Amino acid sequence: MSQLFEIPLHQLTHKHDTIYTITAHAFAQIQEDYRKFPLPDDIFFPWLHGVNGRNNQQNLFFGVRRCLPPNYRGLMTLHCGDETKARLIDTVLLNQVFDDHNFRSTDSSQINLRSFDEQPARFATLCDLVLYGPRAEEIAQMVADAQKELYYSRLAGLAELRLKLGRRALVDANQIVYKTIIIQDDFTVFEEKFPELVMYDTKGLPTPYRMDLEQLEIKQMRAMTKASEITPLVWMGNTQDAPMDDSLDEDVNNPHQFSICIEAHDLADMPLPSTLTLARETLNELPDGQASSEIIHFDVYATGVSSEPAEFDVFYSRLVHLLALIEDQVQHQRRILIHCSDGYTESSLLGLSWIMFHYRITLPEAYLHLQQRRSFFVYAADLTTLSQIERRLLQNNDEPKPKRRKSMPTSDIAFQQSGHRVFQTDHYLNAVSNQSNLDDALSDCAYRQIQLSATEEDMQSHPWFYSPRFEGSFPSRVLPFLYLGNLNHATNPDMLKALNITHVIGVGEKADLSLDDFKVLYLDNLYDDGIDSIRSRLATVEDFIENARLTKGICLIHCRVGVSRSAAITICYSMKYLSCSLIEAYSFVRARRLNVIIQPNLKFMYEMLQLEQSYSGKTSITWPVLCSEVHRLNASFLDPLEAET
Repeated sequence: MSQLFEIPLHQLTHKHDTIYTITAHAFAQIQEDYRKFPLPDDIFFPWLHGVNGRNNQQNLFFGVRRCLPPNYRGLMTLHCGDETKARLIDTVLLNQVFDDHNFRSTDSSQINLRSFDEQPARFATLCDLVLYGPRAEEIAQMVADAQKELYYSRLAGLAELRLKLGRRALVDANQIVYKTIIIQDDFTVFEEKFPELVMYDTKGLPTPYRMDLEQLEIKQMRAMTKASEITPLVWMGNTQDAPMDDSLDEDVNNPHQFSICIEAHDLADMPLPSTLTLARETLNELPDGQASSEIIHFDVYATGVSSEPAEFDVFYSRLVHLLALIEDQVQHQRRILIHCSDGYTESSLLGLSWIMFHYRITLPEAYLHLQQRRSFFVYAADLTTLSQIERRLLQNNDEPKPKRRKSMPTSDIAFQQSGHRVFQTDHYLNAVSNQSNLDDALSDCAYRQIQLSATEEDMQSHPWFYSPRFEGSFPSRVLPFLYLGNLNHATNPDMLKALNITHVIGVGEKADLSLDDFKVLYLDNLYDDGIDSIRSRLATVEDFIENARLTKGICLIHCRVGVSRSAAITICYSMKYLSCSLIEAYSFVRARRLNVIIQPNLKFMYEMLQLEQSYSGKTSITWPVLCSEVHRLNASFLDPLEAET
């Protein structure tokens, strides 16, 4: 099958040289045809990783002696105007592809498996380029000149190689003359005739067809963390669940009839007992079960509580007063919401403390109780705090009487990624994901572990919780029957049993689980190296997960860090199971990985795009735009120095 997407010449009007024009109607047709044009196998990599064949380190890593531009003709649309005005979907900006009057240089001396930001510029050199917008006419000649210069540069390089290696070594070399195409119609034609292709209208307003991974992720996280009941009348949720505007209709503003909303965040002080007493007296003037017309809002401290005894005593005293208020209001049949900005991190300490207080149960039991009701995340550093709270609550000691202090201290408190999700560098993932030694892999785990002291009774009752493999949080629940995690999760069999996990898929990593206790699928020789493929493994994986689902079991998919290999396979399964697009499945899994950012490498992402095309007959997004969106989503986590390399 040809790997050259050829636009029928009757749809183009030749202007001069390699510059053509096209109507809006013809463009809409070729754009649809290109989405259906089969994405080729095995020609883009390692070239899309930035490899040019002239760097020995890269050549050794990828096992190549040379790396020529693929013999491929694609299609890319460049927006030549205001970024958020009169813009079509599936387009890239001029400055993503060109630097001054030339294609941006994307050759690299590094081994970078996640160079998403470089993909628009690199892929553009394999495409006919379609221009539109107020500056399209003036830019067209510059684009055509850049294409011509690149063409002659490639011919010169091939001639040099031909002298060294002979003609037969350069079969299927790229000698394509690419076109520059200008959309001749005004943008209003798209608004009137092809509204499904419009991302921003001429007024700068976004349309329903705009694909925005950031907004998709926010939407998914909002749905995943919406308010739910963790004990009778006590709820946990996202800050957007908290009623804020008392002027709105009560059914709209406060549909759950909350009387108290408690927000957990790192800049808060714990409420004073006198404040809580006033709130109790105010609410108890109302009949039982009646919500207050004015909701009472409290802030509470979220994470990184000082372990210094005097400071902890202050915190614990105020915490117990708050828990007592919640208990009192539950007895008066009023509803309380515990919330935080993301709905699953900062609120966890208070939520777990409340469950221990309310049911008089241990911390491991509180973990399992909460996990049955909603997903949550606990920083490993907060395990010590929660264990101290557990010990005090179970001892049922009198409240400590610390010296009066106006506010919680903010210095000398240990934070672990406070307010931030965990994002690993490409260099780190490349190193740790491809180690051969299991002990090294576990010791180099991306997530901090804290070994808690435990009695013999503790170890017998909840060995998973006191295991050196327990990091403070469970693997991520993606679907009711499917978890995504890392190697530490997989090597904690007691935790897997506590979560009722029956099936385990090790993606390139072997956890040595008992086959008497678990059904195990081990995908051997699958590395996160930008070389290995997940494509041939997907049918086996799907059958294994379906076996778990249909037998009422639960499956864990893991690799080493739980962000690339296992995440990619989870996205592939989710795409089919949920009958959704790649970016919808990507956002769905990314949101449910909670505090850990999934980072499939470029080749995995490309294979997922191929999979989407095989499922639906076409792609929902082109490769350069997909990569641009992923980079934009990750940009806030990237180290500025790393971003420059």
